[in-house]
Amino acid sequence: MDMNVRQLKIFCKVMETGSMSEAARILAVSQPAVSKSIRLLEKSLALSLFKRSGDRLYPSMEAQRLYSSALRIFEEIQATAELGKKLQTAEVGTLKIAATYSVTAAYISESIEAFHNHRPLADIQFMALPPRQIIELVAAREIDVGVLYEPIAVPRIRPIPLCDVEIICALPRRHHLSGKQIIDGRDLANETLISFSGSAYAGDLIKRQCEAAGASWNVAIAVNQTVVAMAMAAAGIGTAVIDSLALNHEISKKIIIKPFRPRAVLHVCAIVSSERPFSLLCKEFMDSLAKVVKRRADQSAGFHSPAPSGGKGGLR
Repeated sequence: MDMNVRQLKIFCKVMETGSMSEAARILAVSQPAVSKSIRLLEKSLALSLFKRSGDRLYPSMEAQRLYSSALRIFEEIQATAELGKKLQTAEVGTLKIAATYSVTAAYISESIEAFHNHRPLADIQFMALPPRQIIELVAAREIDVGVLYEPIAVPRIRPIPLCDVEIICALPRRHHLSGKQIIDGRDLANETLISFSGSAYAGDLIKRQCEAAGASWNVAIAVNQTVVAMAMAAAGIGTAVIDSLALNHEISKKIIIKPFRPRAVLHVCAIVSSERPFSLLCKEFMDSLAKVVKRRADQSAGFHSPAPSGGKGGLR
């Protein structure tokens, strides 16, 4: 069946006007072109669509059935064209994001809020996940953006630096070490130490840095969330050595924060698939994220340093 959209468009206009000459005028084509198009459509369908009586055209029953179907086709075409325009301007679409728990508390919630306020018609799917799972999902292109603080050297993954975050020490109020300007790993030899386990990237980094500086490192209470460690320190359970991502959290007002030595730094980054171009939605979310990271860094008392690219490195 050799039938095209142009023929259907002319057919619909003839149906609406009841006249080939009027249809030709509205469509800005010649009347012979309209007549030829109708003949070709009738030939391709093996149907007689119109009967002429005087100056009037009368559609056949088949033409009336075809007209209702053709209208649905043009409504779908129009809807598709409008959707295409919205996708071009990032008005609609779906953005899939995943982040580690500590990064979520520090940056993601506020970033999603800002992005949603700017793009209320866009669908957002978010998951808080462990680092390995985030990496796997980004590599498989099942999520658009992942945010975490592990070094990434994985095929098909492109890291985008966001921020460097220092490890800090959180002391209970009125702790005997609260008068020190800086807490050294050796100061904690007899303390109940709360920190990350050695199997976590941050825990392994702290342990290696301390041991290289001659400080013993024996974690009494291992945690996987910074806020939990801070809450334990606030309750007087022990002294926490953790990342500074959650410094603006409410619980941080109930503890004493000190710089920690030997210095250990976590590199927070976003990761995306290197095999898929950035969508406009991704770019706009990364803009929102970069602004939140910068604002949090300004509030961190020097413990956060935004990446020079502002989180936009690699957004090409």
